[in-house]
Amino acid sequence: MPEESVASPQPSAPKTDPKILGQRVALAIIIATVIVAAIAIWTHDHRPETDDATLRANFIGIAPQVSGHIVELHVKDNQFVKEGDLLLVVDPRPYEDAVASAKAGLSLARKQVSALQNALKVADASIARAEAQRLAAEASVERAEAEYTQADNHVKRLEPLLAKEFATADQLEVARTRRLVADTSVREAQKLLAAASASVDQAKVERLKADDDIGQDGDVNARIAAAEAQLHEAELNLEYCRVTAPFSGKVVNFNVSVGAFARAGVDVFTLVDTRTWYVVANFRETQLKHIQEGAPAEVYLQFKGGKRFNGKVVGLAWAVVPEDGSSAGGLPSVPRNLDWVRLAQRFPVRIQVENPDNSFRVGASAVVTITGNAPRQSNVANP
Repeated sequence: MPEESVASPQPSAPKTDPKILGQRVALAIIIATVIVAAIAIWTHDHRPETDDATLRANFIGIAPQVSGHIVELHVKDNQFVKEGDLLLVVDPRPYEDAVASAKAGLSLARKQVSALQNALKVADASIARAEAQRLAAEASVERAEAEYTQADNHVKRLEPLLAKEFATADQLEVARTRRLVADTSVREAQKLLAAASASVDQAKVERLKADDDIGQDGDVNARIAAAEAQLHEAELNLEYCRVTAPFSGKVVNFNVSVGAFARAGVDVFTLVDTRTWYVVANFRETQLKHIQEGAPAEVYLQFKGGKRFNGKVVGLAWAVVPEDGSSAGGLPSVPRNLDWVRLAQRFPVRIQVENPDNSFRVGASAVVTITGNAPRQSNVANP
């Protein structure tokens, strides 16, 4: 009878205690929670994020520099324009007339200056003539004085001779008469000399006045320069009638038509500078210590779905208007209340978008995440 083989019994696997298994699961959950919390805290500290952000771009008001009715409009609302494109034209006719008037004024000023220069030459001739008359009067005075001296000496010689009867009384009387006539001639010659000297002074004064009327200052004539400045201003105002785009961008807030009266310095519409886009993100003050200028950022725009745009921090605000309290008379005013819950103040941080597209709109909502620190600048010593 064959022997039957009997299988040896295998040892059974030890059963895990359900209590121990539960403890292990609970421990794993706790560890996972701690890890998730640590990651969340690290992310909150080192990757600040906010959804309180809006898309911005610089913009200016397009305003003519001269007043007048709009006769041409070359743009429409939301149109893209390039730098130098013609936007509108103000009625140029009054300014064309002003240019013509300024040109006539310049021509008249030149003619006036020419006439005054001729008058200056006449004044120079008058001075020369008066000087000649003065020289002639001086010669007359010298001649009259010489004749008086001769007549006086003759009288002085005859007077002693009369007592000795070497001269007659008639001869002495004639000599005295000649001396009196010579004295009168001297007085008249001196009067003529004084008049001639006064004429010279008057001619010089008139010459100075004629020189001042010309308005010459070195190489510049004030009359002509003033007329040229008026012409330049008139031509500049005429040029201002054509308003062109100072940079490439989009026309918005367009609510004007041909025939409207445009006033100098008053905006007609707005031009958005589409060359540079940035996001203004309001971060809590506790997050600012983890944000550096130049730090990289990620920007998500709500209207663009999940598309990501790269950015760079270009500025952190240093001042905001406080909600409570103000400054009066140089001293701070602090209200007499204290809330139990104090919300952290938010400060705007400007992030420049590095890869914008043509669909960007000012005021769009955005979500911003700061993804790192600012790159370090290597200090290279100059040799």
